[in-house]
Amino acid sequence: MRRTVVIVALLLIPVSFAHAQIDTTERHALLALYSATSGAGWTTSTGWLGEVDTECTWYGVTCSGGYVAELNLVYNGMDGSIPAAIADLEYLETLILQNNGLSGSIPPEIGDLANLVFLTLTEPSIDGTIPPDLGDLSNLEKLSLGGWGSQLSGSIPPQLGDLSNPKKLSIV
Repeated sequence: MRRTVVIVALLLIPVSFAHAQIDTTERHALLALYSATSGAGWTTSTGWLGEVDTECTWYGVTCSGGYVAELNLVYNGMDGSIPAAIADLEYLETLILQNNGLSGSIPPEIGDLANLVFLTLTEPSIDGTIPPDLGDLSNLEKLSLGGWGSQLSGSIPPQLGDLSNPKKLSIV
């Protein structure tokens, strides 16, 4: 009996594991954040404004399953306000933008981030009221808002009492 050996040249198959592809809408949301918060002046902006399909390698961006799952840009010299386009990161689970130079109000659109588990916006220059829309974040476990010298005003919206998974709520 004669055996035939087949060798498959795997090197000829074009496969790349270096970059994960995210949706164009998510890329635009990241670019809107960069633009609205003076990204060129960030302490670290490695990779930002890179080629399409490199977004998951950008500093502070973590992807999972082809979506942006985490934005962690703590102490990064951000300046400006959080754009409403942040809501286009619909699979976002963690948003940490603390200790930067962010100002303006908390966009109510953050309440549309149904998968959000951790939200930290401890910025003394963020002002206005806490959007009641944050009460729609059914998966939220940790919420930190305000911070030392906070400019937040008004009362805590009763909708935050509707959160079903809170483990730590800190509003200063």
